[in-house]
Amino acid sequence: MNILVTGATGYIGPFLVNKLKALGHTVVILVRKKEDFHRLESEGFKCILGDVTKKESLVGIFKNIEILFHLANIASWWLPNNQTYYDVNVKGTVNLFEEAKKFPLKKVIHISSIAAIRQPEGIIANEESIHQGDFESHYSRSKYLVEKETVKYMKDGLPLVTLNPGVVTGPRDTKTFGKTVLGIANGKVKAKFFPGSYIPLVYIDNVIEVMVKAIDLKVGSKYVVVGENIKIGDVFDKVCRIMKKERIIKTTPNLILSLVSYYSEFVSFFTNKRPSLPVDGLKAIKIGAQASSKKSVDELGIKYLDGDQILTKLIDWFNKNNLINN
Repeated sequence: MNILVTGATGYIGPFLVNKLKALGHTVVILVRKKEDFHRLESEGFKCILGDVTKKESLVGIFKNIEILFHLANIASWWLPNNQTYYDVNVKGTVNLFEEAKKFPLKKVIHISSIAAIRQPEGIIANEESIHQGDFESHYSRSKYLVEKETVKYMKDGLPLVTLNPGVVTGPRDTKTFGKTVLGIANGKVKAKFFPGSYIPLVYIDNVIEVMVKAIDLKVGSKYVVVGENIKIGDVFDKVCRIMKKERIIKTTPNLILSLVSYYSEFVSFFTNKRPSLPVDGLKAIKIGAQASSKKSVDELGIKYLDGDQILTKLIDWFNKNNLINN
């Protein structure tokens, strides 16, 4: 099939486009930066220069395209200008869908997030869950607003499928969840934080498996994509066990974390540089999230890796790439 992918330069995107190419699909990538354009074309992908925030750059991009995978979004806990979340995540999606409406696409697969459907502490989200409006971040609010837009476009006839992955990790994850695991493994993170808070963790291979299956899903389908809801404290314990290190007992008090977070954002106000611990990120970690992927297990036959398997694979990759100082 002829497949267009947005957001191919993020974390999930490279795994997806390589898998689609290996399966024999013709992959076209919407690229914003010229350097990425040349790099991806050299890897055998057809590229189109365009920006979801600029409607004029999207004109005609769906000619001869059958499937759209929409991954492009800003996934960050801090930006110099909060409006960017809404310009890219919400307005950018609207721009893309408006152009997509003009063409006979077979499927539009929107990669959302658990953040869009997160429930209050202690409640496990599923495909029927609606965010209660207690947004801990602009990122979370923007993802919720995007899902509201997908409902409108589905009513207009756009053949949408929505996937809600949790916290995705695996090879090459050195900036998000993987950064914390690497810090624990290397002894740089010496104290736990919010040990009772949950992370809806999922391995990249499982995410790609569901995404590929989405090509054949019926229009209107929605699936949560999560391997295990794991407590942060358990992540610390499991990493230490895998590394054969002594368990970390010490826990950083919440007050200290808050002071560090607000101070780092105060400094960022003047430097315009990313804070070491963004306030939105701190709130997200403190609240945590849980979600059930029972539907994708039952209906799609996905066999998700659990927390132990995910962390073992992640640490093995770090070791093979000489990122852990043994």
